[in-house]
Amino acid sequence: MPVTEMGCLGILTCRGVKGSPVAEPAFCSVLCRTAPSYGLRVIVFTPDGVSGDGRTVRGFVREGEEWREATAEAPDIVYNRMFCKNPEERRNGSRALHALGRSLVWSRGLPDKWRVYELLRRSRRASSLLPETRRYAGRRSLERMLAEQGDGVFLKPRAGTHGKRTLHAVLRGTSSGGLFVKGRDGDNREIVRGFNDRLSGLEWIDRFIGKQGFIMQPFLRLTGGGQPFDVRVLMQKDGAGRWTLSGMAARLGPSGALTSNLHGGGTAVHPASFLRKQYGGAADDILREVELSAAFLPPLLEAACGRLGELGLDFGIDPGGRIWLLEANSKPGRSAFTITGDKDAARRAAEYPLSYARYLLLTRRRSPRSAESLSG
Repeated sequence: MPVTEMGCLGILTCRGVKGSPVAEPAFCSVLCRTAPSYGLRVIVFTPDGVSGDGRTVRGFVREGEEWREATAEAPDIVYNRMFCKNPEERRNGSRALHALGRSLVWSRGLPDKWRVYELLRRSRRASSLLPETRRYAGRRSLERMLAEQGDGVFLKPRAGTHGKRTLHAVLRGTSSGGLFVKGRDGDNREIVRGFNDRLSGLEWIDRFIGKQGFIMQPFLRLTGGGQPFDVRVLMQKDGAGRWTLSGMAARLGPSGALTSNLHGGGTAVHPASFLRKQYGGAADDILREVELSAAFLPPLLEAACGRLGELGLDFGIDPGGRIWLLEANSKPGRSAFTITGDKDAARRAAEYPLSYARYLLLTRRRSPRSAESLSG
């Protein structure tokens, strides 16, 4: 049975790399291929493809196995998949979205990690999942926290992604001893530095951070079989606008690595079997608690941040089985499900953005007065 065409979905991305004209080419290709089943056309574009008056976009459409340049009227709905590497890209993205003010926004975004922490800690239930978090305010703030944390301090950018520019700092020896630092730089290359003089180490970290906002947390020992791991839960809205758990995966970093992020060389496995090896009979209860927490958090964040369409929630589990919320991401990846071979989760992860886009357009068509609330 033919599906009534609802309009055009525009995917806003950064410039492509490695021979592709678009970022996330595999994901964008699946969206383009599947979109007609939901009554949608797709055009993928970057901020510089948006005309000054926002009436047209210049980008790419998928024809068979090839990308073809195309120009189209402003899309009916915009799915923002920009992962900005610098302030200039963020400004260009904001400018493009502002110019496309007549288009429906598929989802709002989350604020930075510090603001998300502040929002969640107001909830007693959510606060129990949060590691203590402080803003980095110079080397003295780090020095104070290091003195309190025997396992060291984990530092990460307030607006960082993919595990880049993260550090683990731990004191060595006595109060007059040194500092050991391990982490990743902005290109996701490993950093290992030892400082015999503590002050020199603190000053190096301060230079590394520069003017970028950072947060500090106690370093949590979240390893299984010598590998760092977390559990990624993808929560998405379905074709009826309801939050749904699309899939789960345990992400494992290389042995001795700082994080389990896939961009840092990690892999992914089915969570149930992995957790049973680590926690035995407690694994099922741990997974159930992860699922309940993942269902609880999206409406809480949505109430504070505006309408959201999907969230990637990363949970750490310590040796005692306690669950920690490590990250909430409003532009989640979904490659973990391809790696684990979970075809149903991979399918949902790719199709729910389309079914939710159709739901939003149908809702706006049925009730024009709802357009303003949908865009918020």
